Amino acid sequence: MKIFTAATMQEGMAQIKSELGRDAVILHTRRLKKGGVMGFFGKEVIEITAGVEATAQAMVPVPEVKMPPARPVLTDGDSKMTAVQLELGTMRKLLEQVLHKIPLQEEKKSPVFAMLEQNDIDGQIAAELVREAAKTKFPAGIHFTEDQAVLEVLRTYLQRIEGITVLPNATKTVAFIGPTGVGKTTTIAKLAANFAIKEGYKVALITADTYRISAVEQLKTYADIIGVPIEIVYTPDELKLAIQRHQDKQLILIDTAGRSPKNQYQLGELQDLLEINPYIEVHLVLSMTTKYKEALDIVHNFSGCSPQKFLFTKLDEARNIGTMLNLLYQFPVTLSYVATGQNVPDDIELADPGKLMNLILKE
Repeated sequence: MKIFTAATMQEGMAQIKSELGRDAVILHTRRLKKGGVMGFFGKEVIEITAGVEATAQAMVPVPEVKMPPARPVLTDGDSKMTAVQLELGTMRKLLEQVLHKIPLQEEKKSPVFAMLEQNDIDGQIAAELVREAAKTKFPAGIHFTEDQAVLEVLRTYLQRIEGITVLPNATKTVAFIGPTGVGKTTTIAKLAANFAIKEGYKVALITADTYRISAVEQLKTYADIIGVPIEIVYTPDELKLAIQRHQDKQLILIDTAGRSPKNQYQLGELQDLLEINPYIEVHLVLSMTTKYKEALDIVHNFSGCSPQKFLFTKLDEARNIGTMLNLLYQFPVTLSYVATGQNVPDDIELADPGKLMNLILKE
């Protein structure tokens, strides 16, 4: 294990790859300030803890292989996720093996710890939140009880929210990826209706979900009702041409076929599709009803597509938002929208930290 310090996440990733190789995984990231006077005017840097698991195979010299350049990703500072950041998930099992040895008796005696577990917050994450709250220094004059302090810390993980921003004098292209059954097609229809009808933008739909005829017909029906054009593509080249044809639009929404997170061939196809344009904004669509461990596998396996944002569906069907909180704690990723039902276009909204916190506090 080694700690790296860099001005940006990209610089840190370059250092890690250079010193530890491509098999390195990220264990922890945090922002801190260096220099300055009494904590002021310091330069913000990113501290990254990375490591490589020692194996017998790792000791065998391997010929250097030149890899193709990574697909550039549209970033907003360092808040957006990269494929390397998403590999945090690969360390989850190792972290559990280490952390389960740490005594959690004090946290388990705490009522706030029990509240977190009742909300399906992972036990190790709940313990870390309790410890983090105990170390957090709040502004002078503000005194929180233990449970209030933990909730304030938890609130910080719900602040990274950003929806789709339509650019002036440009075409914004957004693709939605994810496993089968999470509601991508309905979600796209909701967003298309809101942007086209309520906000008056010129919108086009493209579907690459040619695995399910019903999905194509469903999106065609929505497109006719909303009054926006739709194209069907089968290959990366066809997608590239379709995007070029709609450069007069302000927003292009791309529906993709649901992929099994365990089918590497299908995931490779999806990655090839998205690589035709480095400026496609990718949203990973997840169901709030998915169990955390399964959601963690989904995020890890879709990491090759470099999603920049999480979008959660089926909020109305979930018992709580534990899966969302666990993932936001694990990954430095932006949250976009939450879907609250099947009605088009009403049942979708930009994630709201206040509303999400209320779901934690409800009986």
